[in-house]
This record gives sequence, C-alpha cells and structure tokens, in this order.
Amino acid sequence: MKKEFEQYKDRKIDFVNICSVDDFTVKVYTITNRDSFESQDTLAASIKALPSWLEKVKESSIPTYKHAFLIIHEAREGVLILLNWWTGENMIETKICFADFEHPTKIDSAIYDRKQLVCVWELEIFYHERKAWIKHVLSKPENPDFNTYKNDCYQHYARIS
Repeated sequence: MKKEFEQYKDRKIDFVNICSVDDFTVKVYTITNRDSFESQDTLAASIKALPSWLEKVKESSIPTYKHAFLIIHEAREGVLILLNWWTGENMIETKICFADFEHPTKIDSAIYDRKQLVCVWELEIFYHERKAWIKHVLSKPENPDFNTYKNDCYQHYARIS
C-alpha cells in the first residue's frame, strides 16, 4: 500500500534579489528540494516574463499596489513559478506556472490545471510577506511604508525539526 504522506524535509529557501519592472517592485525567491538551486534558466526566463505577466495584473478591477513576490520552486515534478501580488488592501492574488526539467525556459500553465495550489514550503515565504505587509503597510494606514516593506525580505532563520 502506498503511503499517503512523505516524511517532511526542510527545503532550501533563498531571497535572490528585488526586480523593478515598470512601476512594480518584485521580490524574487527560490526554493529547492535539492542541495542547491539549479534551475537558473527557469529563473531567468521567469524574470524575463515579468513585464508581460505584470501588464495583465494592471488590468485587474481590484486595486493593486505594485508590490509582488516571485517564487521559483524546484519540486519533484518540475519547477513551479508563483507570481504573487498585493491587491484589495489585504489580499494576495497568485498566478502559478510550470516548467519541466527537460524544457526549463518553456513556461506553461500550472500542472494542476485550474487549481492554484500553494505548498507548505511556499507558505513559509507567504507567511513572511504577510507579516511584513502588516508591519509596514496595514499597521500604518495613513502613511504606508512601501519602501521598508520592499526591503523586508525573507531570511531562512531556523530549520523545522
């Protein structure tokens, strides 16, 4: 009988850099289930695709704040690409794409079809970004500090045992 769950193993999560794309600020992160992140071609292709992805974000009927974070996640089945942006004051909207290991620069729709799934390793970054948004933006509604939010990036402090 197949196990329903695999034993949890921490994954390497790194902050890469901050990209300025048009008038958007995008924090870039990588996650890998390997010893080190290897999907540099997918990372580069994702950053190159940011201008066209963000043009679609601008078409939203919900207010956006031109602050986003991009997660490039090397997983078992390939590389998941999650573009996440702040919208409607206190919400995150997410676009998820996929690249397989054999074609690292060919970015397609998410492999889970219409489902927009986020896994436990990605949630670690979401949790940090949530805390930073509350601290620097929502806790200062009269004068949100977007610049400090931009520079508050996830650092992997401790391993979960």
